Amino acid sequence: MSKKLSYIPGDHWVVCQRSGKVIRSSEAKREWTGLIVAPEYWEPRHPQDFVRVRAENTAAKGLVNPEPTDTFITGFCTTRSAVAGVAITGCAIVGLDPEYNEIPTGTFNSNTL
Repeated sequence: MSKKLSYIPGDHWVVCQRSGKVIRSSEAKREWTGLIVAPEYWEPRHPQDFVRVRAENTAAKGLVNPEPTDTFITGFCTTRSAVAGVAITGCAIVGLDPEYNEIPTGTFNSNTL
């Protein structure tokens, strides 16, 4: 069944940009996307498009103490003891007598196994 294309003064024919259907300009609706569509193809803008978040202030409040700069100490291995409170990290040798401050020299005998 075809639509009768009759003349109505001031009401011209337009093509629906979504379906290709020919409709009167008085029936056409413009979407938020800018498309001119037939009433049955018109879609409102989603409400979530209008949601706005509140600005959040994440800056630190009150006294702010910056992280101190790293200090590296080298060449201070005064003891090689592994005793807690005496040992220096990187200088201690586990099992070393705290009175004996030299690196032990050991021997390996494979016949004792």
